Amino acid sequence: MTPLVSVVVPTLNAGARFEELLTRISEQDGDLDTELLVIDSGSDDGTVELARACGAAVHEIPKGEFDHGAARNLGASHARGEFVAFIVQDALPLDRRWLGAMVENMEDRQVAGVYGRQLPRPGCGALTRALMKDWPTSSPRWREQYAPGTYSELPPEERLHLATFDDVSSCLRRSVWEDIPFETAGFGEDLRWGKRVLEAGYKLVYEPRSTVFHSHERGLAYDLKRHYVNQLLLLELFGIRQSPNLGSMFANTLGSFLHLCRLLLEDERPLDALRLAPHAAGYAVASQVGTYLAGKRGRYPQLDRFLGEGV
Repeated sequence: MTPLVSVVVPTLNAGARFEELLTRISEQDGDLDTELLVIDSGSDDGTVELARACGAAVHEIPKGEFDHGAARNLGASHARGEFVAFIVQDALPLDRRWLGAMVENMEDRQVAGVYGRQLPRPGCGALTRALMKDWPTSSPRWREQYAPGTYSELPPEERLHLATFDDVSSCLRRSVWEDIPFETAGFGEDLRWGKRVLEAGYKLVYEPRSTVFHSHERGLAYDLKRHYVNQLLLLELFGIRQSPNLGSMFANTLGSFLHLCRLLLEDERPLDALRLAPHAAGYAVASQVGTYLAGKRGRYPQLDRFLGEGV
C-alpha cells in the first residue's frame, strides 16, 4: 500500500516565504500519500490562516510553552503517517525529490531516521557559505550511521559522529518514535534522539539527495551563545570538553580563524577574503570563548542567565 507520510512544520511568524515552503511540500514527487501538520506557537502574522488555507491541520500552543522536542512530539502524536517528516519554517526544499529521497531509505527496517543535506541560501554572505562547508549536513555523499552492539564502547568523538542527526530536514519511522520520542529540550533534541536510537540498535542515514536551502546570519552574540550551549550538550552526552583551559581556548581560536580563512580562499578572491578576515576572527573568538565558558559552568552556574537562552 502507498505509505502515508506526515510532514510536520513548527512555526512562529513564518513570514513571507512560508507560502513557497507549503507549495514545495505539496509538489513533491513520488507515490506518496501525504498529510501536512503545522505546530504553531503564537503567530500573529497570518501564518496560521495561510497554513489552513493550504490544507494543513494546525495545532496551536502558547508561545511561552514552546520547546523544540515537545513541539515535534506533539506533531508526531497527531500524525497518521507510517513516517513523520520534519522541516523548519525557514528551510526550502531544493526540488521535488526532497521527501521521496528520505522515505526510500526506510525500506531498510532498521533505519530509524533519515536527515538531509543543507545548502546556504542564495545571496547569503561569504562567511556563512564558508562555515557551512564544515557542517555534517554539507556533504554530497550518502552515509549510514550504525554500530550494532558496540556503540557504547566506542570513543566519545566516534559516538558523537555516529549520533549526528539534524531535524531541520528529516524523516522518522513513527513506530520507533513511539518507543523513543524526542526529549524535552531547548537545544539539541535531534542529537539526543540520534544517540538514543543508536544505543537501541537502529540505524541513521544521511541522504544528500534530499536537499534544502537553510542558513542564518545572526551575529557574534548568537555565535557565542550557540557554542556555549553546544559545548554543554557535548559534555552531557559524550563527556567531550573541547577547550578545557585558557591555553587550549587560545590555540583553538587561532586554529579556527586560520581554517576559516582557508575556506574563504576556496571561493573568494584573495582581496575579498582579506576583507572578510576581521569577520572570521570575530567568529573564531565568539565560538571559542563560548565553548570555554561552558566548561566553567560548574563553577559559575550564573553563566546560564546570560548565555544559556536565546538559541
